[in-house]
Amino acid sequence: MSFDLAVMNLETPVSSEAAAEIYGELCEGNYDVLGPSEKIDAFYRELVEKYPDINSYSDDTVDNCPWSVEIDVSDGAVLMCLVWSRVEEVAPFVMGLAERHQLACYDPQDDKLYLPRSV
Repeated sequence: MSFDLAVMNLETPVSSEAAAEIYGELCEGNYDVLGPSEKIDAFYRELVEKYPDINSYSDDTVDNCPWSVEIDVSDGAVLMCLVWSRVEEVAPFVMGLAERHQLACYDPQDDKLYLPRSV
């Protein structure tokens, strides 16, 4: 089991209920529910600079990885599954990074949507 987060390019504010629907569509592989944004690319580059994707770890070092599976990146969203032991460290970083890139962050565990100040 993991702690999941979704960073999304929302062009207009939506409710947590709508974010949950979008998240569900993304999890099903329907990436067309969100429009593309260069902000997603910039967010992802900065994210993996600090916390490389799981594929960057060797078998000997994978236990040090904060991700339980490969990060799912599309043109409009980044879906992440964190290992529970790293949630307190990594989740605030992800949320702050999303804010800095003017992207929304959805926490499906609490059904909570964090919108950047400009959306």
